[in-house]
Amino acid sequence: MDFTCIFFGILFTFAGFWLAVGKGYRHLSLWKNMPKEEKDKINIVPLSRNVGGIIALNGIIFLMKGVLPGFSNHWFIFSIIAWLIVASFDVWYIEKSVRYRNQ
Repeated sequence: MDFTCIFFGILFTFAGFWLAVGKGYRHLSLWKNMPKEEKDKINIVPLSRNVGGIIALNGIIFLMKGVLPGFSNHWFIFSIIAWLIVASFDVWYIEKSVRYRNQ
C-alpha cells in the first residue's frame, strides 16, 4: 500500500465528485470574486461537472496505485500519461464548445 497515493486519490476523488455534483464551484474564491457580467457568460453547472469528472478520474487512478499491488509504476505512469492526453482534449473541447457559454 502506498499511503501517499491513497491520500491524493481520496483528495482528488472527493474534490472531483464535489465539483461534479455542482456544489464545489460556489466555494471557489475566483468564482465568488468574478463580476456578475462574467458569471452570466459562463454556463457553470455543466462546466463544473466536466472538470469534476476529470479530477475524479485522476483521483481514481491514484487510488488504484495506492490500493492495488498489481498496479505497478509502469501502469501508473501509462495511466497518468493517458489521463493527461484526455485532460488536454477536454480543455480543447471546453474552449471550442458553446455548451459552456450562455448566449
